[in-house]
Parts: sequence; C-alpha cells; structure tokens
Amino acid sequence: MKKLALALALAAAGAAQAAPVYNSANGHYYEYFADAVTAEQAFTLAASKTYLGMTGYLTTITSRAENTFVASTANGQLAWIGGSDHGAAVNNWTWRVGPEAGQAFTFTSWAPGEPNNCCGGEDYVHINWAGFGLWNDHGGPANAGQRNGYVVEYSGSTVPEPASLALIGLGLGLAGVVRRKKA
Repeated sequence: MKKLALALALAAAGAAQAAPVYNSANGHYYEYFADAVTAEQAFTLAASKTYLGMTGYLTTITSRAENTFVASTANGQLAWIGGSDHGAAVNNWTWRVGPEAGQAFTFTSWAPGEPNNCCGGEDYVHINWAGFGLWNDHGGPANAGQRNGYVVEYSGSTVPEPASLALIGLGLGLAGVVRRKKA
C-alpha cells in the first residue's frame, strides 16, 4: 500500500509542469512555451492555457521592465507576443489579447529598422530578435511558415482552478496515508 501511495504521489507531481514565473512588479504570471508554432497558433494555444483559475493570453508588454522580464522568461529565445497589425493599416500595431486588447502600443522595443513590413507583409510581433528584448514584425503573408515559441501571460483572478485543488488534495491525502503507515 505504501508503494502504491508513493507511486501515485510521484506520478501526480511528475505530471505537473513547472509553474509560471511571477512578476512582482505587476502581479502577473508568465510562462514560456518552446513549441515551434505560427503566430496564429500561438494566439490559440495561449488562450487554451490556465493557471490558478486565470486564462492565459499571449503576453502584452507595457513597460521596459516588463519587456526585460518577458525576454528573460523566454530565455532569450524568439517568442511570439500578443501584438499585431493584421487586418489593420500597415504599422497600426495593437494588442490583440489580454487587458490591453484593441489598444495601440504605449511601449515598444523594436529592433533597429523594425517594424518594416518586409517582403509583402509581416503582421505579428516576436521578441528577442537581433538582440535580447528587441522586437521584430514577422509572420503574416511574407513569412506564413515562421515558427517560434511563445510567452503566455496570466493576470486577474487568483482563485485556484478545481483541477489544481483536486491534485493538491490528492497529494496531501496520499502523504497522510504514507505517514500513517510509517507510524
């Protein structure tokens, strides 16, 4: 019985992914996914993620400090963030998701010469282009096959989702069983 309880506890712990990183400056959580996906796929995948009852979205960046935090969270790798000029006038960049959805950028960290709408149209933004924390317009008609990782941001309610509470309860219960058996 002890071995079964321990195996179940280890399986539950192993199935859990590393927790998102907390940014104390704004109270939001961030999580980098290294999956190589297109920008549109990143928007969809980010919206399917949850953490502590909060629904994720591709990160929106509103300050230099947040930009540095996100660039670091992505380990300096190319990663999609939540901005786009798709369906709008060229270089009319707005956040498509999150609390800033529909708002024009109030902070930018474009790499030199960017955004340039190269090669017939680039509609999405990725971070860590040509240097740590620098942005580039990419994807869209010109680079439809561009695949990067992406950074998900979680903000808002901090009530744990039921599945998380169930796993925590299961782990505590199993730990209690193992402890009682030892005694």
